[in-house]
Formats: sequence, C-alpha cells, structure tokens
Amino acid sequence: MPTVNRQKKIRSLKDGALWGICLGHTFTHWYSASFYILLPYITLELGLSVAQAGALVTVMFIAKTLIGMPIGAITDMTSRKNLLMAISLLLSGIPFLFMGLSHAYWLIMLLVIIMGIGNEMWHPASFATLSSRFPAQKGVVFGLHGMAANLGDLLAPIIIGGLIATIAWREVVFWNVAPGIIVSIIILILLRKVAEDKKQTQQQDDTVTISDYIKSFKQVIQNKTVLLLALASGFRSMAQTGLMTFLPLYLALDMELSPLWVGVYVSILQGGGLLSAPIVGAVSDKYGARKVVNSGMILTSVMVLVMTFIQINWLLVGSIAVIGFFLYALRPVMHAWAMETTPDEMAGTTTSLVFTSQALMASVSPMIGGFLADMYGFTAAFYFIAAVILIGNFVIVIIPKSENVA
Repeated sequence: MPTVNRQKKIRSLKDGALWGICLGHTFTHWYSASFYILLPYITLELGLSVAQAGALVTVMFIAKTLIGMPIGAITDMTSRKNLLMAISLLLSGIPFLFMGLSHAYWLIMLLVIIMGIGNEMWHPASFATLSSRFPAQKGVVFGLHGMAANLGDLLAPIIIGGLIATIAWREVVFWNVAPGIIVSIIILILLRKVAEDKKQTQQQDDTVTISDYIKSFKQVIQNKTVLLLALASGFRSMAQTGLMTFLPLYLALDMELSPLWVGVYVSILQGGGLLSAPIVGAVSDKYGARKVVNSGMILTSVMVLVMTFIQINWLLVGSIAVIGFFLYALRPVMHAWAMETTPDEMAGTTTSLVFTSQALMASVSPMIGGFLADMYGFTAAFYFIAAVILIGNFVIVIIPKSENVA
C-alpha cells in the first residue's frame, strides 16, 4: 500500500470535543466494567456454572464482532458521528434498566448482546473524529482517550461493588442507566459545535461515496501492517477480557471476598492503565509505536514467565495485575499505530477492523477460560491468559517496517 501523506496540524489539547469524547468513553467502559462486577452475583442468583457465566461475555463479543465492520462503513460514510456516539451510550446503558427486572438467563443474554452492540458503536466514530482533529498527536490523544476508558474501568468496580455490598444488585442497576442518558446529550451538543466549526472554516467534508469507500477498503485489507496489528490487538484483547471476566469471579467465588473488595481488587488492575496510557502514548509519538509496543511486550513476557512459577493465589492475582498494567498501556499505542498506516477517510473502517478482530478473538477467551476453571480451577484459566499474551508477542515481531505514514 502506498504511503499516506497528511498535513500534520498541531491542535491544543484544551479542546471541548476531545474531552467530551473522553467523557463518553469513560461511561462506555463504566457500563462494561459494571457488568463484570455484577456477573458473580448474577451467577450466584441464577445458579450458573463458570462456563455459563463466561458464555454471557462470549455472546457480547460475538455481537461486537458481527456489528463491527458495518458500523465502520457507516461511520466513514456519514458526518453524523456525534449521533453514532450518543446512540452508543444509550445502547450501552439502557439494558441495565431491564436487567434488574430479568430472572431468565436467555433474557440477560439478550440484554448483554444489546450492550455489546452499543459498546462497539463507540470506537469507530470516536477514533475517526480524534484522528481527523489531531493528526500529529494521535499517540497522546488516543492515550487520553484510553485513560478515560481506564477511569471508567477503575471507578465502576469500586462504586458498583460498594453499592452491592449495601443494597441488592437489582436496585443498583436501575440507577446505572442515568449516566448514559446524560452523557449522550452532552456528546450531541459538544460535537454538533465541532461540525459547525468545520463548515465555518470550510474544511473538507469527511464523508465518502460508496465507490470511494470500496476502493479505499480494498487498500485497507491489503495493508499487512494493519492486519497484523489487528491480530496482535486480538490476542491482547483475549487476555484483557479473560482478566476482566475471571478475576471478579475468582475473588468472589473462590476467595469469597465481599463485593466491595472484589471491586477494589479489580480497580487496582485498572489503576496502572489510568496513569500509563497517556504517558506511553506521548512517548510513542516521540519515539515511534514499534519501540514502545516491543518494549511493553517484552516486559509482559517477563511477567508471564514469573507468573508460571507462582503457586500462592494472592501473588498470582498480583502478577496478573502487573500484566494488566502493560496491556492497558499498549492498547492506545497499537490503535494509533494502525491509524497511522491508513487514510483519514478510512479511519472508521480501520478502527472497526481492529476492534472486530479484538471482539472475535475475545469472544473465545471466556468460554475456554470458563471450561478450564470448571475442570481444573481458576489458576488454569489464568495460565491460559498468560499463554495468549506470549502468542501476541510473536505477532508484533513480524509486523513489517515499511508501511508508515509520511
């Protein structure tokens, strides 16, 4: 694929649209993190096995896989990206309202599917908007976007876990729908102003025709760098999803911790990423994504090797938390790397390709890990996660060096 030439405009980070999008990203992850904390108590109340609990996460990611590429195409062919982000927040939050009324496994599964669709809708529109507004600052901006996600992942376990410790989980989920409604309105207002500013400055419309889209899409799927980054991101997502699924289950069911402490432990897992994402993103802008990702993967590999020798449960959890630190730091860098190799008008599709790969591969992780946990205990599920990270390391090594943006 030929190199992509862009005018690298430096924009101030004191940008309302940037922070509005970051706020929205916080709450898309707030909702997914809320579900992970609720999962042990749904499991206990409905009498589910670990594999059945894992299946709820699996179907959510299957839904994300199926919707990913169509959403990317819609994103690239429309200028109403603020509307897509608002719908994303509503679809992520509204299922919680009905989850509190449901006593059937199949209905909860349906609500989880809707939640997954809402979560997947967010990323193509948000990444495309940020990539267009900050072409020379993708690493740091995607890092801030990732930090916002980590903030949602950090706060939800503590707050939701603390509430479940005092009131029934079904009461908690009723109130959980409110943030999505409020933030979706904020997104519509802030990004409508962005669209008006574009018209006033006579910037080029970022919509494309169907024929242009098909031509550019062929270039994207022929880009070896993007395809390998999508695969590597898929392995990273498998590990992340496994951690977020089985760590709360392990703490609640095996270690018998209270809901509050389950939330605290899961928040510790997210805390490192909250601080590391923007810092690592800025470093990648200066020194290049490849060096940062390679270094992060090497450090992850070392922790995986250390983890295999640990026999004490709480040390095992601690080592996986350190692995999670590196996984969350690398996430925005890998996304920025992929965006740097494709045209701006295909930003939504590139994002969807990466996230579809992540969703497809992540859908396997809860089922396999759940089966291993039922058969051999939670430690086996964590070792599976460690093996997945090692495979992802090898994919990073073979990514070509030639396809970069001028």
